[in-house]
Amino acid sequence: MKNRIDSSRQKTPWDNNSKNNVLQEFIKCKYKDNYRIKHPKLSETNEAELLNSIEIKECRYCDSEHIRKRGFTKNNVQRYYCNDCKRYFSPTTGTIFEGHKISITEWIEYLLDIFNYGSTNLTSKVNKNSMNTSTYWLQKVFILLEKYRENLVFKGTVYLDEMFYSVIKKDIDTKDGKKLRGISHNKYCIGICYDKRNIIAIVECFGKPTTEITYNNFINLIELGSRLIHDNEKSHRKLVNDLNLVDEKYKSSYLKKLDDKNNPLTPLNHQCDLIRKFLNTHSGFDRKDLQNFLNLYCFMTSSPRNKLEKVYKLLSIALTTKVSLQYRELFEDNSCARLD
Repeated sequence: MKNRIDSSRQKTPWDNNSKNNVLQEFIKCKYKDNYRIKHPKLSETNEAELLNSIEIKECRYCDSEHIRKRGFTKNNVQRYYCNDCKRYFSPTTGTIFEGHKISITEWIEYLLDIFNYGSTNLTSKVNKNSMNTSTYWLQKVFILLEKYRENLVFKGTVYLDEMFYSVIKKDIDTKDGKKLRGISHNKYCIGICYDKRNIIAIVECFGKPTTEITYNNFINLIELGSRLIHDNEKSHRKLVNDLNLVDEKYKSSYLKKLDDKNNPLTPLNHQCDLIRKFLNTHSGFDRKDLQNFLNLYCFMTSSPRNKLEKVYKLLSIALTTKVSLQYRELFEDNSCARLD
């Protein structure tokens, strides 16, 4: 990912002008006052109190339990020393907040903005961050959502189906100058599982999925003995048998004749429509991030419903998970995330 030339949101047209008129000076000062409110210094928040409340039991570098407290950082955050690897660390070492210069406080508003379907450009403007910073933070969110997905289990009445999403225009394959028709390898197959509490969407393959692909993607996500409502897709059968699911299946030809009110798959079809609209609002995104954007949508629409509770859940993961992403490496190499 290339670093884009990006000016600071703090700048005004009158910063280096010694002959500002009264109104220009007034606008400049008030704009910068508002910027400072949006970007408090670490020492001006109670961030140290938050970080010092985290229970540290092992070294963030070598996982040794032979650690002890030793002093504080310049921002009054507790430092630790490992007797085994002889290194100092803090509660943010090895997390996405390692070496951060912008207060964690700002993540609250940032997350609320993206949970309200804000684009990277919009969140950048609202929070007065550069586009590079907003892009960087979004990639951090993507990494945290990978950890969130690990604990999902669907139970009770579960809906399962596939939707298809086209590759970007420049990647479309043609035959004799014409775009391939039907469900071709020009379309991503996205498998969707939904139980009216949580949803997961998985990029499975190009074109129609095989039994093996569907089985491997969902075998650990659906609780044994659940009721599965689906469209009798052949790739679902092994999943139904091995999980001893209560099989409620309908032929696609039959479902197409029903209106939404009488269609048993309407709850899932509604989610498919919303996913498509969500992806289309980010139409310029790199398709390498398709799964990441699907994870974001699923987190936004799954329980808990309250957005502040979602902020709490994601920041809890961020502060306790050993995963890091370096700013410089992000814009030089997309494979820079390091998960331990």
